Amino acid sequence: MSARLDRRLLAAGLGVTVAQLATIWADHTPARLPVPLTCPGCGHPYSETAPLCPTAAVVRPLLRRRRHEAPGAIDALTPNQLADLTGNRLSTALPAEVTR
Repeated sequence: MSARLDRRLLAAGLGVTVAQLATIWADHTPARLPVPLTCPGCGHPYSETAPLCPTAAVVRPLLRRRRHEAPGAIDALTPNQLADLTGNRLSTALPAEVTR
């Protein structure tokens, strides 16, 4: 399967809101451990060289920078999704024996 950018991100363009970014992040990031082998949103296979799908790779830095614009927008994220967003680690890059 060839993972592509989420259509919601493409449709919103530069007008994408923090709430939209949070929703897209939630759809393309594992909700909890153990991490599945592929992205729940697009089917991108996780690997050491590509621990994020293309959509999550675009959304993560935007949402990290802008999350303070609408603090309540990230309240629905699970602890794993929040840690993947704000922490220094990505659950999808953790050793397979820990997450899968």
